[in-house]
Amino acid sequence: MTIDIKARRCFRISETEEGVLWPPDQVFVNPNFVFLLTIGGNLVDGDDEYQRLMKLLKELGETEFYILENIGATSTERTTPFQATISVDSDDDYFQKVGKSFDPEFGFLPYSFFVFGNSDNWGIYLCEHPTINIIGCTAEIVENFSKVYDVVENGFIELVDFIAKEYQYKMEPLEKLVNNYHLFKRSDANA
Repeated sequence: MTIDIKARRCFRISETEEGVLWPPDQVFVNPNFVFLLTIGGNLVDGDDEYQRLMKLLKELGETEFYILENIGATSTERTTPFQATISVDSDDDYFQKVGKSFDPEFGFLPYSFFVFGNSDNWGIYLCEHPTINIIGCTAEIVENFSKVYDVVENGFIELVDFIAKEYQYKMEPLEKLVNNYHLFKRSDANA
């Protein structure tokens, strides 16, 4: 199975540039996913966080994870999206080298990517604008991802000012993001 076919099990990926989706639109397929937000720009912040993520992926039965560029979400002349397969036995240095092979100056920073594994229970969207990461996963593993990324609640409260600024304080995209990703407090969802 090719990477783009695997990605479609977790993400909504358009066949055309005109139909491309990115946040605030909902990019995940599973309507039951719980969502967490972290600051973006990279999948992880350093080797410690990378190792925590690799440990979790191993616990979930993953042997590798995949990266597929959401090419229509980025202004580029390229027509083929970047893609990579990375072993869960790798370290952050290797991961950063993969990013530098894509863009020697910036790595993964100014682009949008789908990150996923063989399981349909999780996915991470590295979003260029706003510069956040959206982790989507099933309820039974949301706390595991919260621990990897040190996310309190769903991470929205810590990032709301940043996201509002990225959206130039326009309420429509912010409200759409909140609604599409169910960014009310998780404890409110149980009430």
